[in-house]
Amino acid sequence: MDFNLIPELIEQIIFAMEDQQNQYYVHRNSGELLREDEIEEDEVEEEWEDPFVPIPAWRPVDGFLMMEKFVARLRNPLLREQLKEALASGRGVFRKFKDILKTSPEVERLWFIFKERELRKVVWQWYNDHRELAGLQRLEEEPEEQEGLEDLLGSDFAIVPLQSRHGEALRELDERAFAVRFPEADPEGIADLFKRSRAPLPDPESEDSVVFVAETPEQDFAGFVWAVEESDPLVPGRILWIQQLAVVQRYQGVGLGSMLLRRMIVEARDRGYHRLRSDLSGTGLQLADFFQGLGFQPISQTMELDPTYWEG
Repeated sequence: MDFNLIPELIEQIIFAMEDQQNQYYVHRNSGELLREDEIEEDEVEEEWEDPFVPIPAWRPVDGFLMMEKFVARLRNPLLREQLKEALASGRGVFRKFKDILKTSPEVERLWFIFKERELRKVVWQWYNDHRELAGLQRLEEEPEEQEGLEDLLGSDFAIVPLQSRHGEALRELDERAFAVRFPEADPEGIADLFKRSRAPLPDPESEDSVVFVAETPEQDFAGFVWAVEESDPLVPGRILWIQQLAVVQRYQGVGLGSMLLRRMIVEARDRGYHRLRSDLSGTGLQLADFFQGLGFQPISQTMELDPTYWEG
């Protein structure tokens, strides 16, 4: 493999890898990419001197395994579960996977970035393997192309204290995120429950609330975490209770929830709180692993039974 693996050629090879209808080859000296039917017979000499190298094989199973790898690293627990269900559903997996991604443009963007980087790794491995076979030294991929997907996250957003310009967007997202926890409940009942749950709490913009907001580079509201000091007669010390952790749908899955929660943990520590708590309910129970991954521990559990279907 005497040719340079330039970015343009990598893109061409990746495109060809996903073409399941044709076989492609690269000339080991010039780096020219050709379909099998484009290679002239007189260009191929003796078999052991064949100058054409088949591009990396890419089967549907390889694509499936890459999707599994992406889902395992996805930080949005709700979307992660949906994608897991799609991958386990059997027929139509690829279409279902894509349809779910379209509901979250930011996660879809991360998928395309992740996919490209994974395929680039495959191409580089193929390139270096053939260089070794030819007695040539392996070459390293450019450093900026080796950065992990996490390096992409966070730099696009800022976590800042709540400001007056965030007030309206925060309240709208707070109510929407509360309702999402109970998708099968009566909307009017949920609206009433939301009002009653917020009635005893201080306003998010008051000094009694601790609130941090995630912003895009254009200062668009992307999510927030809100906590209030409360007491527990069974536990000594100061306790800060998280009332809401929510991210705007189009920004879900890019790590904002983790960034916001980590910022709140630091703030609680710096303010001298002894406990940081959060109640999970409804679909929010799916966030248990997310919280435990940051060090939270369960301290209670609510059990429920529908006696209508109980047979003893």
